Amino acid sequence: MFFRKYGLYIAWVITLIGVLISLYWSDVKNIEPCHMCWYQRMCLFPLAIILGLASYRNYYGISFYVLPQAVIGFLIASYQVALQEIPGFNPIDMCGGGPSCATKHFIGIGAITIPMLSAAAFFGLIILLSITLSFAKKDNF
Repeated sequence: MFFRKYGLYIAWVITLIGVLISLYWSDVKNIEPCHMCWYQRMCLFPLAIILGLASYRNYYGISFYVLPQAVIGFLIASYQVALQEIPGFNPIDMCGGGPSCATKHFIGIGAITIPMLSAAAFFGLIILLSITLSFAKKDNF
């Protein structure tokens, strides 16, 4: 019952925190995002607006439309974590010119990197949106 009422709102708050952290690292700390980070941002930034409007209007059916976007963001973040954590793993060179996707930037909470935090956020979004979607299907939203 808790997730029925607040699931979309919590998902929106997670995306807002992700957007703010992302902008802090690039604009305040002046760390240029790599290509993989840009792809993750492309998945995350629209969710801040879409989930904000959906939570305001209590439209649970939006979960059906934004869940694939969260899954794509999770897959990109997981791939970047694999690039950083598995030595010699680089089946697809996505970096080209610019900062290396394998460079680790720790966020200050132990050994957690930015892509690990991104993957965790997208995973949380997937869980919340899946739960919200089950309520939406049950109530025919």
